[in-house]
Amino acid sequence: MWKWRQRVAYRLLARSERVAWDAAGGEAAPVRLDYPDHDIWLRATSATERRWRARACAKEPWTVRWIQDHIGRGEVLYDIGANVGAFSLIAALARGATVVAFEPGYATFARLCENIQLNACGHSIVPVPLPLSDATGLLTFNYRSLEPGQSRHELGEAFGAATPSTAPYAQPMCAITLDRAVADFGLPAPHHLKIDVDGGELRVLKGAGAVLRGAALRTILIESDAAAWDAVAAALEAAGFTLRTRHERPEKREAPLYALWSR
Repeated sequence: MWKWRQRVAYRLLARSERVAWDAAGGEAAPVRLDYPDHDIWLRATSATERRWRARACAKEPWTVRWIQDHIGRGEVLYDIGANVGAFSLIAALARGATVVAFEPGYATFARLCENIQLNACGHSIVPVPLPLSDATGLLTFNYRSLEPGQSRHELGEAFGAATPSTAPYAQPMCAITLDRAVADFGLPAPHHLKIDVDGGELRVLKGAGAVLRGAALRTILIESDAAAWDAVAAALEAAGFTLRTRHERPEKREAPLYALWSR
């Protein structure tokens, strides 16, 4: 009964906020994520959020299948590159998982936290605003865009080094390795990793040796640029993982590929 009332309440909230937005230019109404099995709501103020994040399931059906087929109640998912939290929310709400969601972009991290609150997931999703790398240090995070929900940002080199001239903001950030984050913050050991860091996947893996060797870890879904595929595959094979499926998007030029690894 409570779930039904919550669903009705959220639909009324979306309707009332949409009226308020149209009439008074107030806050944007929450939009429903395109996940058919559970009502999940996202705050969306940017075109990127409305076009891509609210349609995350249509954009990445293989990610949804992985969550549904492999992640069980009470298990721990590290969502590395969580963006506004679409897949973190599916794992928490539909599968009963605990999620540690890493998202360094300042506007997107704020939206991730809003979406956690909007869906009452404060008890099941731990948001972490730090970039993961192969060493701990002060680095530069080069933004492609400053709007929430955007992707293809770049974690650069040491702060003070040259930055891309097109970056609207080169933000100094305290980066950390995944192994150090787990040890220093006492994070629960993961059963599953989702890594979607727009070209930084090798740096994440190099800083995650202990996590990759962890006895609980069973599956890894990783996005990789084609140029980095051989090195990513070698790192995961060395950690004892076997390639299960690989997804490519030939319709999109220079699109990254996605691969599921398990052991």
